[in-house]
Amino acid sequence: MLKYIKIISIVAIVLILSACSTKKLVTVPQQSGIYSVKQDRIITVKELTKEVEKYSVIFVGDHHNTKPTHKFFNKFLKSLAKKGYRIHLANEWFTPEHNRVLKLYTDGKISSNTLKHKRKWSKFTSMDWNLVSALYRTVRESGGRLYGVNLSKKKRSKISLRQIDKMNKEERAFYERLDLGVKAHRNLVMPFFKHCHMMPKKSNEPCEERMYRVQVSWDTYMAEQSAKIAQKALKSKKDKLIIFAGAMHVEQGLGIPLRFSRLNNLPSYIITNHRNSKKPVDSKKADALFIYNSK
Repeated sequence: MLKYIKIISIVAIVLILSACSTKKLVTVPQQSGIYSVKQDRIITVKELTKEVEKYSVIFVGDHHNTKPTHKFFNKFLKSLAKKGYRIHLANEWFTPEHNRVLKLYTDGKISSNTLKHKRKWSKFTSMDWNLVSALYRTVRESGGRLYGVNLSKKKRSKISLRQIDKMNKEERAFYERLDLGVKAHRNLVMPFFKHCHMMPKKSNEPCEERMYRVQVSWDTYMAEQSAKIAQKALKSKKDKLIIFAGAMHVEQGLGIPLRFSRLNNLPSYIITNHRNSKKPVDSKKADALFIYNSK
């Protein structure tokens, strides 16, 4: 009898997983605004704030250097702050090594310009500092904190080229626990690596494979750092952890969210950006989409 129960249980799990993997497309409204996948309609910032209240962790996918998305995100953060939430922002633009200077900023001990200078922003990226600094100011005003979660370029390079001999003990342990076997994630991001042939050849290994390994290391590291922050920062129901990274790191819950969920059982919500298009969208892309015009 126990044997048959075990078989039935296995079959049931397979059926559930099969159902979860079925791709369901939805047609989103052809207008700018916040589309709630859960409610299947355009909602306001106030309604979005209400929808996320029961979630202590919110993943936000960023289309880098896009003014409409940053403007929306800042309105959303302000709405959370107005409701009395302390916002803790785990940010892709900084590494954990920057946490000390980020604390100085949120403690009001240094200015935004000083933070920009200490991050060597102009050397680091061509992104408009004003877009992100507005977000950081809102976080500070909420009484929350800023955290860096990115993996340094030097560490990513070692992983890309499999330079195990150049890794220290901690780096090697991290490298060895990378999970490169999530097929759905691989299928999602691989098409974006087709430009690999344009990059300088640094290894005999196909460039797409090296880039995928770096993508997984990015997601894994940011998930692990975010999990540590969640344990430290989420002290009450009025604390919210926002994990802010590139859209491909969070969409369909397959990048950072998947690896974050392996480390704790905190309820989470995903918001990402979506350029206005007539094409149907996978309903699993996120819980909410900020739709904007590309022009």
